[in-house]
Amino acid sequence: MSVSRSFLKFNGVLGCSVAAAALVGLGFAAPAFATAAATIIGSYDNFDCFNDTGETAEGFEIDVEDVSPGDLIREFPSNFPSEIYLIRYGLPTVTSYDWTHGLPDADHTFDAGHKGVLITWAATYQGGKWIAAQGSYNNAGNGTPYNPNPTLTAGDSCWWWGLGAAYPSSGCEHFGVSFGGGVVPGRISYHWKVPSATPGVLANNATEAGIPPAPSLVVAPPKPNAPPVVIAVARAPVDVGGDPNQLQEQEPQFGDAYWLKTTTIYSSQDAVLKDLQVHVLNAAKVTKVVTWKLLQKPPGVGANAGKAEREDAENDNFANNNVVQVTKQYQYFKYSGVYDSETHEVACDAFYGSQTAALNGGTTVQTDCQNPNGNDSPFVRTYWTIDPVSGAADKVTGGNLGTYLGAHVDAYNVK
Repeated sequence: MSVSRSFLKFNGVLGCSVAAAALVGLGFAAPAFATAAATIIGSYDNFDCFNDTGETAEGFEIDVEDVSPGDLIREFPSNFPSEIYLIRYGLPTVTSYDWTHGLPDADHTFDAGHKGVLITWAATYQGGKWIAAQGSYNNAGNGTPYNPNPTLTAGDSCWWWGLGAAYPSSGCEHFGVSFGGGVVPGRISYHWKVPSATPGVLANNATEAGIPPAPSLVVAPPKPNAPPVVIAVARAPVDVGGDPNQLQEQEPQFGDAYWLKTTTIYSSQDAVLKDLQVHVLNAAKVTKVVTWKLLQKPPGVGANAGKAEREDAENDNFANNNVVQVTKQYQYFKYSGVYDSETHEVACDAFYGSQTAALNGGTTVQTDCQNPNGNDSPFVRTYWTIDPVSGAADKVTGGNLGTYLGAHVDAYNVK
């Protein structure tokens, strides 16, 4: 399977891929299930990311291990005419690295032993200040402001077409790349670029940008005379505390937890850019399915190593012959409830049920992180729970649905 850059431009499809296989297919007719094969071409994902650095950022970097520049078929916004204003930074630069010999620079020590590419959107230093390539358009400014209180987006909003006049001060941006068919990238990380101590030089912010990686799609082996099944899997980040040099597989504690809200939309029309914008998705009169899932990485070493990961794996079954496109909105929030004080595992599955009345003034509260149907569901009222180690009662004010981080929108067509 392959996709050419000109084919992408012709169809006007936008994507921002930050995971191994967030996929979109292009240009298919209605599905035929005689062979029960799902055809997904390319690797695409739209994502919005908020500036969580605490200062104005002057760019953004996507670091993709184990690929070469030739594996990229588009770097947003290269599939649009250059004269169209989209984000303040304009087009990115693509540079390759090879750390299979020698030591990486200070910003990329986690890439040791790998080859890869850096895709960098950045302002330039002119006359003692940073200037964004398209920052003067519509007063977009020359940097991405810090936003301590992100507002909800649906994954394809943080650019001029998505937010309009609200974009310059929103503190979020839209970034990404697309991979050719059959390309399997290694680890992907992304960082905001901030001014370093050296005038005119940008450096990676110390932690990874605060949004989990894009979900991956896997085509299940086809069964004779049966419709195809595509499995969409979303996972929590692999690093500890946002530090790319401390991978979860090297840690004895659980990673941070995240709430994931997934809205799945089924349509008889092919996926195109204009239909992936927030206002279009919200207004679409098509079948929508909303689910919640709590994500958390298990320890890589120690007593809990090998414990099952909390992840979101959904099967999209194309039993309806009229379905061509599946669009999935992934909205990420921090988990703000109680953690086990020793293992850092979420404690929401051990709520203090029997003594709720005494601890909470007689108010009935949710007794775990699942709703009555047995599905994960955040709780947004104050509740009490017990630390499994100390036995202390902990009061969680306002529930366990924390700060909004950002969103991905993935769309794929099947035949």
